[in-house]
Formats: sequence, structure tokens, C-alpha cells
Amino acid sequence: MWKHLNVLRELGPCTILSANTKPVGCGWSAEALKEIRSLGFEVVLREEELPRRSVRQWLGILYAVVCKAFRLEKAFGHSNPYHRFAFPSDWWCRHTRGADVAVIHYSYWAWLPCACPKVIALLDIWSDYMWEGPHRETEELGKADLVVVISRDEEKKLNYRGIMRTLWSPPCIQRKDDCPLTSSIGCIGSSNAFNVEGLRWLEKSARGMTVRVYGSLSEEVVLPSFQPCGRYAENYTPYNECGIILLPTSGGMGVQIKVIEALACGRAIVARSGAFRGLPAGDPGWIEVASSEEMVDAAKQLEADEAFRAMWADRARAYYEEHLLAEDVLSRLSDAYLDIVKKHN
Repeated sequence: MWKHLNVLRELGPCTILSANTKPVGCGWSAEALKEIRSLGFEVVLREEELPRRSVRQWLGILYAVVCKAFRLEKAFGHSNPYHRFAFPSDWWCRHTRGADVAVIHYSYWAWLPCACPKVIALLDIWSDYMWEGPHRETEELGKADLVVVISRDEEKKLNYRGIMRTLWSPPCIQRKDDCPLTSSIGCIGSSNAFNVEGLRWLEKSARGMTVRVYGSLSEEVVLPSFQPCGRYAENYTPYNECGIILLPTSGGMGVQIKVIEALACGRAIVARSGAFRGLPAGDPGWIEVASSEEMVDAAKQLEADEAFRAMWADRARAYYEEHLLAEDVLSRLSDAYLDIVKKHN
């Protein structure tokens, strides 16, 4: 989201329309509002102008409560009433009048009418996971002037469904050259189900290998040789401490930001098959393995052989520079926005 906001702010005045509270809002505090406004953004909160929830919104909240209580997360398809009625269409449309472009994050709101060109920043294709299926999602995304995706694989799926106005724009991670290439081995992630499965997959073949585990995933560590490092305030902490990064997660949706961070920091990477889904084909900057035994063997070789570790770090950097360089990502996105504005003026 910050990638899009920063590009839009460079192009002209930018207003953020949001709910006040999570999950459809950002959980705004007075301090957060003050800070983002000091950066040059205007913020309009739904609750400030529409203090009373509609009957539809209350029904949506009830739907969400029931689904969460019974762990029916897959029932949050594109038509689920919780997301669908979170923002009244007339309120949204009124605020888009006179704008050059409206950018909607989260495709659940792709249906909202706009009085200006509409861009959908697609985080994931939810129909790949939800029960509802792709029909409504495809129909509504097809009405956008542009759909921005973070995954090459998802762009191909959309093109196959007939949505051709797409732009591949991966997470924007700045290159970092000063991370020491230590022999320490690290693994990073949140404690979602896909990451926990990957940790268990790795643990079964660890054979006493020492691995530093960062993020909330560290709370799931059970092996004595795995060191829980907890959450970290500075984004680059794991990469400063670990020259070798293991990526044991192959499931989930979209592109893993940690994958791009490891490339941008020039780490020696060992990845489970599927970890690099959604990124362009090319000379890989990582060692890809099919089994946890292979991952442990490769990690130990990187740990013991400094020259081997340096070679794979260089390959990671080369792949990043060819496909993911932050300056190129921002330039392509800015050009796409300008092109849309020109077409509609």
C-alpha cells in the first residue's frame, strides 16, 4: 500500500478514504492520523461522515462473527456482506468526483462505482481460496481501468479470464548492500498456517542444525537447535544477522515479501519448491529444493563454504537487479498511473 501511496503523492494531492477500525480500516489512532497527514495526505474516515452503521453493515458484521466463530474463513468470497457493505457506494462515488484516478486496495471493493478512472491494487485472487468461485470477482475486476498485481502467476490467470488491462508490480524493497554475509542460518515469517507447516516440514530433517527463527513464527519453535528470535523493529535485522536464509513455505497466496527482501539484501537462499511462485522466470538467484533433507544439506554446505555462500549471494543480487529493482518498480507504476490519467483527459 505504501508503494502506491508514495507514487500517487508524487503525482499530486492524494486523499485516503478509509474506515476507522480494522479489518476494513487501518486501526487509526490520533497519532497515526497526525503522522500521515504531516506527510501530505488528506484522510477521510467513514465514521466521521457516516457515524451510524446501516442495516446492511450490521448484517455484514453478524455474518463475519458467525463465520469466524465456526472457522469458515473460506466463506469470505467476493460477495460476502461484511466486505461488500463496508463502504456505501454513494459516499465513495461522491469522494471520487473531480479526482484523476481512484485506487482501490483489496479487490472486495472492486464493485464500487467511481466518478473517475478506477485502479484495483490486487493483493490476492481470493477466488483461488474461497468457496464462492471466480465469476463475480472476474466480472468486477474486468470493469477496472487497470488491475495491478504482485504475482506474475496471478496476472496470467486474470489474462486467461479475459482481464487484459493488468500491470505486474511486485513489492518494492530497497536494495541493501551492507548486510554482512555471515554463516548464520535464518528463517522468517508470521505464524500463519502456511508458515507453520513450512517450519514443521523443515524441523523433521534438521539433524541438529542451528536456525534463528524471526517474527511471530518463532513462537511455534519446538526443536532445541532452533533459536526463537521473536519480533524485530528494524526490517533488515534478520538479514544483518543471517547470511543464509531458508524459505520453507510453499503455500499461501501471492508473492512472499520475505522472498524479495532476501534477494534485495543479497542473501544465500535455500527455497522449497513453490516459495518463489509469482516471480519472473530467469536465472534463479536461489537454491531450490524438493525435500527438507535437501534444504538442510544445502544450508550446511552454505554454512561451511564461504565461497559457495558468496556465489549464491551474488546470484540473488543479480536476480533482484534484473527483475525487482525498487526504482524500476516505482517508475513503471508511476508511468501506468500517468497513462490512465492522460487517456481520460
